[in-house]
Amino acid sequence: MPAKKQSHQEGCPACQIGVWVILAGIVQTTLLPATITAVPQAKPVLQITEPSAGSIVNPGQTLTVKITSPTPGLFPEVDLTGENPIGFAGTISLLPGELSVQIPKDIGFGGYRLTVEGTPKSGKESIFATVEIDVERLDFPVSMSATLSGIELDSPGEQIPLEVLAQYSDGTTYVATSSSHISFSSANTEVATVNASGQVTAVAPGIGSITVKYTMGDNKLSIGIPVQMPNPDRESGGSNFFISIAPGMQTIEPGSSASFKVTASSHTGFTGEIELSAHGLPEEAAARFSPASVRASESARLTMSTLRSTPLDTYPIFITGRSGKLNPTASVILIVTTNGKR
Repeated sequence: MPAKKQSHQEGCPACQIGVWVILAGIVQTTLLPATITAVPQAKPVLQITEPSAGSIVNPGQTLTVKITSPTPGLFPEVDLTGENPIGFAGTISLLPGELSVQIPKDIGFGGYRLTVEGTPKSGKESIFATVEIDVERLDFPVSMSATLSGIELDSPGEQIPLEVLAQYSDGTTYVATSSSHISFSSANTEVATVNASGQVTAVAPGIGSITVKYTMGDNKLSIGIPVQMPNPDRESGGSNFFISIAPGMQTIEPGSSASFKVTASSHTGFTGEIELSAHGLPEEAAARFSPASVRASESARLTMSTLRSTPLDTYPIFITGRSGKLNPTASVILIVTTNGKR
């Protein structure tokens, strides 16, 4: 019977255990599986280095915007766009780079976003970077006005936006509603509230006012916009009672107080109890009624007390008498001043 041939591996124990015999020397070689380490790809990032967030920019100014990236080679080009009405500013094909952005002369005051957009060479989603600038005049306006001279609300929840205009000594006028120098407040939040954007929301029947202030350093300018909402529950011919206050105006210094006489009068034989409240007081000021409630033909003493830190200003104060759904309101002016200044 012919002898069985052995394969090279069967007859070579050295091959089976991974040992190669070379001449007279023996070299043992251990074969390990190959390991491939992936080099992490840099994440595409865009940056706007100038201007910085919140930078003040004048209407009509030419603004230089600088754009860079720690991975510039990943972007074949990037586009820069400004929030309306600034619009498209241009394209940069090599980073870092810069573009000139023309701010419109008639732009309204407030914050505007500048956005740079680029699509990496990998074709993945676009990468964005934004910065917000603040468009403002550097000088103080000579006057201020609102497009609405008064607001009449019909029902609770109704909303009306305000538009504020600022006039300057060079004859120009700008929409200043969104200016960082503008603030809004309601003198009677039981009748209407107002948010930081100037949107007025009706709360309940009565009268009040919205105060708009433009503040730049020590310079202040303010206007008042009357607000009213008729009471649908009043009888024909008027409310069941009304409120009067005397005197109609007082001038005091910070840290002092002023007194007023508040009288409730019946209009149609009303005899219910009337709760009194005051709205639109200066910051940290206090109002106290004595007594806190009256009936028709009765009076109460209102004392308004201020602090030494109370800001100098003219404050419209609203006195409301509430009985059930009835809430007629009267107003008085409190002027806080010192040395003839306000």
